[in-house]
Amino acid sequence: MKKPLVSIITVVFNGERTLEATIRSVESQTLADREYIVVDGGSKDATVSILKRHTDTVTRWISEPDKGIYDAMNKGIRMAEGEWLYFLGSDDCFENAAVLADIFSGSVPDVDLLYGDVISPSYRGRYDGEFTRDKLLGRNISHQAAFYRKRIFDRLGEYDLRFRTHADWDFNLRCFGDPAFRAHYTGVLVASFGADGASAGHDLTFLRERLIPLKLDRLEQTGTGVLRRIRFYDEWWRFLRNAGLRDRALLAQSMPGRVLPRALRRMLGWQRAVPESLLKNSFFSKGWMFGSYLTNLITGSL
Repeated sequence: MKKPLVSIITVVFNGERTLEATIRSVESQTLADREYIVVDGGSKDATVSILKRHTDTVTRWISEPDKGIYDAMNKGIRMAEGEWLYFLGSDDCFENAAVLADIFSGSVPDVDLLYGDVISPSYRGRYDGEFTRDKLLGRNISHQAAFYRKRIFDRLGEYDLRFRTHADWDFNLRCFGDPAFRAHYTGVLVASFGADGASAGHDLTFLRERLIPLKLDRLEQTGTGVLRRIRFYDEWWRFLRNAGLRDRALLAQSMPGRVLPRALRRMLGWQRAVPESLLKNSFFSKGWMFGSYLTNLITGSL
């Protein structure tokens, strides 16, 4: 039997309120060369009943406990038979019925990742154009925008369950860090979804053990002069704040053997000087960051 071109994977838990709209979004796609897999985490609501009503659209589904969203996504990867894998959340929808056809009709580039844009209230508009590795060190490609060849998971491994909400970001960093990896930005608006999804919070393990060390590696290559651009200074401010690295012992434990550049040490000093609750206030944090930036700039720390 011929294998499908695209495997669409949805992971869900107690999704009775939104899942049916997601299924209908898949059903509406004009590209027929696809399969649809749903991995349910053992829902207690009407989710399973909805899946049973839509067996004409849902190719395969399971309902069993899992260890979180990325464990469920890994199960979907193993179940998939398609050449390309796409993860559509249980409250997400394709932007229109022609999305898959727009991406896969005609000649498909010999790449590991095809991606476009998404739209969400979280992003205040369309997100987010073409990515480089440097851009990926500051923000992630939305998984609702990305189509991966299944072979890339065979080569680089599955999602790392240590990262509770940002294992997809970690995977993208692994991809863009692989010399053999190839990606193509399609410019297609792929999907829309609501605000505050599973990745909206701060994944401390990811920030401390993965992202910030990679950003430090890059900062050593470029030099701290890039921090004179306030956009980069603000980005660093936010990641250090969100990682909760106010405690010096925790900082040393998270990045053993690393010595932070003077500008970042002074940045952390400014963050330690005020209660953590104040830094969580975005208006105050932005003003305090600007004071730190001006001081570092005037004293030559940048």
